[in-house]
Amino acid sequence: MGYRAWVPADYEKIREENIARYGWDTAVLDLLGQLYSERTHFIFELIQNAEDAGATELAFGLFADRLELRHDGRPFTEADVRGVCGVGKSGKSGDLTAIGKFGIGFKSVYAYTRSPRIDSGDEHFRIESYVRPFPVEPPPARSGTLFVFPFDHDTVPAAVAAREIAAALTAIRPRILLFLRSIERLRVEGIGVRASVIERSVTAGASARRVTLSRGGRPAEEWLTWHRRALELAPPVEIAFRAEGAPGQWRLVPCDSSPLIVSFPTEKETFLGFLVQGPYRTTPARDNVPGHDPSNQFLVRETAALMCDVLRQLRDEGLLTVDVLTALPLDAARFTADSMFRPLFDAVGEILLTEPLIPVAGGGYGVTVDLALGRPEVQELLTPGQLGALAGADWPIRFADESITEHLTPVLWHCLRDEIGIDEITPEAVVALATGEFLQEQPDDWIARFYAFLFAHSALWREARAKPIIRLEDGSQVVPSDAEDRPAVYLPGPDLSIPGSSLPTVRRAIAGAPAARPFLEALGLTEPDLIAEVLQIILPRYDDLDPEDLGGLDPARHDADVQCVVRALDDAAARRREELLERVRRAAFLIGENAADGSVRLMPPPGLYQRSKELEAYFDGNPGIWFAADRYGPWLAQLRGMGVRQAVEVRARTPNELGYVLVALEFGRNERGLDGFDPAAEVDGLDFALAHPGHARSEYAWNVLLVPNRRLVAGVVERSVLPSFSDVSQERVTSAIAAIAGREAWLPGRDGAFRRPGELSLDDLPPTYTRDEGLAQALGMLQPVVGLAARRLGVPTEVLWGLSARPDLVAMVERELADGPGDQDER
Repeated sequence: MGYRAWVPADYEKIREENIARYGWDTAVLDLLGQLYSERTHFIFELIQNAEDAGATELAFGLFADRLELRHDGRPFTEADVRGVCGVGKSGKSGDLTAIGKFGIGFKSVYAYTRSPRIDSGDEHFRIESYVRPFPVEPPPARSGTLFVFPFDHDTVPAAVAAREIAAALTAIRPRILLFLRSIERLRVEGIGVRASVIERSVTAGASARRVTLSRGGRPAEEWLTWHRRALELAPPVEIAFRAEGAPGQWRLVPCDSSPLIVSFPTEKETFLGFLVQGPYRTTPARDNVPGHDPSNQFLVRETAALMCDVLRQLRDEGLLTVDVLTALPLDAARFTADSMFRPLFDAVGEILLTEPLIPVAGGGYGVTVDLALGRPEVQELLTPGQLGALAGADWPIRFADESITEHLTPVLWHCLRDEIGIDEITPEAVVALATGEFLQEQPDDWIARFYAFLFAHSALWREARAKPIIRLEDGSQVVPSDAEDRPAVYLPGPDLSIPGSSLPTVRRAIAGAPAARPFLEALGLTEPDLIAEVLQIILPRYDDLDPEDLGGLDPARHDADVQCVVRALDDAAARRREELLERVRRAAFLIGENAADGSVRLMPPPGLYQRSKELEAYFDGNPGIWFAADRYGPWLAQLRGMGVRQAVEVRARTPNELGYVLVALEFGRNERGLDGFDPAAEVDGLDFALAHPGHARSEYAWNVLLVPNRRLVAGVVERSVLPSFSDVSQERVTSAIAAIAGREAWLPGRDGAFRRPGELSLDDLPPTYTRDEGLAQALGMLQPVVGLAARRLGVPTEVLWGLSARPDLVAMVERELADGPGDQDER
């Protein structure tokens, strides 16, 4: 009872059938041992056969002369015998779920052996010539199936076979068991082999299986796997992510390599960060997977659908991290339109675009339209509400996880930005998008952090200077610099003791923040001082006044303003004094009184003269001349430093060190005046003064203005076609001064009437006029008698003119001459 008769296969019959099918000459079948580029690939085929037989354990034992494989799977049947002795035959030809089959794959063992032996159940046989089984004596009673592969190949010595197989067995990774359903333990041992036991344990979860792979009793790898049934009678398509961390705290990470798995790794690289497995159709050698095969294309599409389901599940379980996203097919260059795995790339792009699957900063997941990319420092600066306002959206915009950057995750970053279309908020974009309205709405502490952000990005300062980034004490936002790039605001400091001072200062709460101060100082902002008060408050106040309407000018306030300007100039260091002086000279802030009608108006300092009796006489009645008001008496010296003139202005070009005045320097026309002569020279007010002569005015014009400047009245001009003046011609010419003086009747004659210079000689002028023959000649005056007498007497002209002012000396000379030569001899 319980005894079951088992009839072994008829080896002789199978042998005769195969001889009839393949012939006596099996040399052509020698190629079957060369199916794979690696001879040791047969090891995977044997593992597959054991899995297909339902084995839970298998063990490889390597000896010097043979390799043994033992497993506890289903015993051989006659169909298995026929399959292992055939070519392309399988004991389960109708079972698509079988991942291994005896046939071409098994023939890879013939790379090392000529006569493999199999003991399984009641089947005990060896195979010769690839397809001819012969019975053998059964081994001592042992359970399971035993394969023995003697190293009797005539071209591969036993030592070589043992060495190559030892290396292959040692290199087996625990991952080989990942997608198997039956085998739980794999043992390798023998000569030259690093003995180890690889184990697989599975824990079923709600949506995924957790597979633990161990070596030597110690966990080596943890994986989470998901599957999807694509074909009813075939194994499912599967996805596996590597997991790290303690149970319940899993963190999924990309794997280091990802060949397509068809029960065991193929040579088809997927370029994924996770493993893909399925019943793909392979080439006979199982070293490649045809991408154009319709069945394989269908499996890829099913894998893409499974991948999307896995992403949703990981998100719901909080396991969808940036690491997981980097494992996805994101690189368009890797997944071109003709790529076998392009459907996975397309599926990722679609699901990331439409579903909240992208990890966001602070936790959770977001969809593309609600997200932006940004560096950590930008993310630290902006809240979702601020980012939305900055981007002009009506809703908050969150940043994608801070670890998504161009440097840390370049492929993911480029995919999200360039393929998915998520905007990147760079530091440059923050400054470009920041408007006055946006900045106005932000609290003080954020403004301080904004300054710290800007300080860390000095390349942004130029653009930032043009933005209203500075918050003043009154809460308004202004630009930090004026049109000339000078600081327009100040750091808060001690109050100035100046009535009405209201310098624009940075809000004290912000300027006092340690994070903000470096940036404010980098902008060149300083605490306000008297110079700042003048530049920013006093002078601009006068810019806004009507210079001809002084009704609103408070005299006390005005005196205080002038005093401030004077103090500022006295206290300023050299560089700041030049800046201040340049601004003061342009400002119409001094009261001027017109020389003609006494009207008053505001004038810049260089437009005024300091009042004196001589200048009043000279300029009297001239409507174009303004005198500084008498109220400025205490500051006359300082006013002169500001540009107020105390002498009539003579305008002429400055000669060089050789006395030349450059008049023209053009192509073919070069002119210069000699001995400081400038034909374009002018004397302020001269035309009016000479057109309205008076005795005091004319004498002043002659003695003070023309005699000291007679070199500007007439002179010699050299002309040349060459800029070097190497070939010159000379001409004596008169200036504009001579033209004015020559046409007006302004010199008093002997009768007191005013006449033109050409109508008089020096002898005709009053004795208080300086006798200057050079000036007289330049003005075309008549030849004077005194000059003629001086030449005849051989004495200087100045002596004769001096005698005219000394009648006592003249009388003495006359007496001497009257006494005659006789008297002189007696004496």
